[in-house]
Amino acid sequence: MYFCISNMKTFRLDKDFIVTASTKVLILLLNFATVIFTTQLWGSEGKGFIAIFVADISLVATFTNILTNSSVSFFLKKIGHSPLATLAFLWTFIVSSVAAVVVAFVDVSVPVLPFFVVAVLSGCITFHSSLFLGVQKIFQYNVATLLMSALLLIFMLLIYWFFPETGYHAYFYAQILSYGLVLVLCHIFTHKIFGRIRFSFSFDTLRKAFNFGWQEELSAFMQFLNARLCFYLIGIYADMSSVGIFSVGVTISEAIWVFSRSIALVQYSKVLKMGDTAEAWLETRKVTLVTLAITVSCIAVAACVPMPVFEFVFGDGFGESKIVILLLAIGITANAVALVLFNYFSALGRLKILLLRSSAGLVATLALSFWLIPMWGIEGACVVNSCSYLVSSTVLVVAFVRKKRIMGFCG
Repeated sequence: MYFCISNMKTFRLDKDFIVTASTKVLILLLNFATVIFTTQLWGSEGKGFIAIFVADISLVATFTNILTNSSVSFFLKKIGHSPLATLAFLWTFIVSSVAAVVVAFVDVSVPVLPFFVVAVLSGCITFHSSLFLGVQKIFQYNVATLLMSALLLIFMLLIYWFFPETGYHAYFYAQILSYGLVLVLCHIFTHKIFGRIRFSFSFDTLRKAFNFGWQEELSAFMQFLNARLCFYLIGIYADMSSVGIFSVGVTISEAIWVFSRSIALVQYSKVLKMGDTAEAWLETRKVTLVTLAITVSCIAVAACVPMPVFEFVFGDGFGESKIVILLLAIGITANAVALVLFNYFSALGRLKILLLRSSAGLVATLALSFWLIPMWGIEGACVVNSCSYLVSSTVLVVAFVRKKRIMGFCG
């Protein structure tokens, strides 16, 4: 079919985007405050242990997300919330249990019980968040994500103040308390929107949701390796202090994605509604260009911050974090664009493209990591991440351009 769309409206910052972006900015500030306190209280080594713990939780999430993330939004209107909830909660408990056992044998530095509880709570919250996105309830999604960061910071400081002997473990206990309260709130939101969740198990539902979810999360798992493998290798070839310094630079760099994540989130919800149409493609192109402009501007601002400022804010030894930001600049810009395109193809159910994207990035990561990180340390890790992001983003850009040619429209 050939059709032409002209006189398209210019990109508008609609209410959902403004609210989401504002929420993300608040979350960003709260996360920065959390990073500052963790580095000031427990130094680069303590921050390194926390970074590994968070990375481990993210790794588990790539498996729990098979039945708690995009598959929930995609099948919500087709299947209903109760069957999806049954699968999501059972799956989250099973995966988290297995992960906790593995961690107990592999990494004795990680507290197993807090790890298990945080993994379960995180998976359940992800399920509720996916429900909210599936029916365009952006407000509820934003409230839940904002409270997670705010309560984490508050509880961490309270635990440190009253129980200083807990050390950096205060961060883990604060996660349990904050995630637990947010999960209760999510249950209340879900009950008001959808009604009561009733146990409803179906092998057919399991087959459909799992078949969709594993493909997207395989892509997410490979993307996790692209982004976080360097953390583990720095820990092996250097020390936990180096991991802490690198993680601060990465955190600041990835904070630049606050706007692209906000835009991509709202766009994902819109594409779910619009479907595979020319309107969705054109709107996504405009969103991508806006994301690119905002990201470049943010990186320029971050590059102007003097190294002594990093030392002052985060503590001794963290001035090197600015080098991390500069070396990651190209990769951060490329991945900001990829975030929007990823959500576009995900909303359309084009999972093979997402797998190809992550596979290409993983090849670059594996090809360079074991060569550059032992040789250059933190700087080598930055080059690896940037190359991986650049390669994987190129795949999505090419696929997006080809999509227009296949659909056969002008604009």
